[in-house]
Amino acid sequence: MTITHNRERPTTNRVAAAALAALGAASAIPIPLAQLDFAGLFNAFNIDSGDSPRALLIIAGIGGILTIVVIALAFAGAALALTGAPSARSILITASLGGLVTAMPLWIPAGVVIGTAAFTLGQDAHPQGPIGEMQRNPLRAGTYGPTQRKA
Repeated sequence: MTITHNRERPTTNRVAAAALAALGAASAIPIPLAQLDFAGLFNAFNIDSGDSPRALLIIAGIGGILTIVVIALAFAGAALALTGAPSARSILITASLGGLVTAMPLWIPAGVVIGTAAFTLGQDAHPQGPIGEMQRNPLRAGTYGPTQRKA
């Protein structure tokens, strides 16, 4: 078994993306705490659920647990972005959109920061621009279709 080591220095885009992803994930930590406090699982912010229906408390508890998973995914994406793993961008996009599903109104600022980190990694992955050579239009200027003729 051969182990290869990636000994290249981290690029500025990778470091910036990792910092943005970690910042976005860290800023989102109070969200699941508030969800779980509202559900009554523990008392972090002294939130009283009042006469809320049991189903709403269960949904808030499940949303809080899922939001913790999304934050862990964002931190994992930050670590992968720093190491230069090719899957880091996909993980950060998944975390950014997953947070919108679990905690929509509160997640928007954190999701934007994590999405910006994914966008920054995308710039590093495609140095020639967002459109690769294989995605360009194969018809170039000067080529003519079967019904067009050169005058």
